[in-house]
Amino acid sequence: MKPTTFQKPHLISLAYALLILLWSYTGLSKLIDHAAFEKQVTTLLTEKYPESISIGIPVLEILTAFSLVWNSTRMLGLYLSVLLMTAFTAYVALVIAGHFGPAPCTCGGIISALSWKAHLILNITILSLVLYLLFHQKQKGGSRDTMSN
Repeated sequence: MKPTTFQKPHLISLAYALLILLWSYTGLSKLIDHAAFEKQVTTLLTEKYPESISIGIPVLEILTAFSLVWNSTRMLGLYLSVLLMTAFTAYVALVIAGHFGPAPCTCGGIISALSWKAHLILNITILSLVLYLLFHQKQKGGSRDTMSN
């Protein structure tokens, strides 16, 4: 069933709210359990600076959530969402392909309880939603027809 003109703005607002919740939740849960997340980053990467990465990723997720709240920064939030979801989806696909061997899930909270295949499906679904919102936002001139300032 195709959404009516009345329903579509509400569905768009709900999609933004879900993304804001997702980025806030994952970012905050990584910061709350920072030691575990830093250990996961160290396990995955041979970086010299796992602490910078383990703080940078959740801060970027929280920044993404905040940027999705206001119309004036929404496009930035959508572009950051595409960047983050593409990177996370590629990581999950590489884990499933066996590139990392037994790799930890670096997601925050209950999302880390998903199987790798379920995680891939979730990531592709979220990435598709973000791409739809980005297309919708561009069609509407960048800032109209969604959540208010």
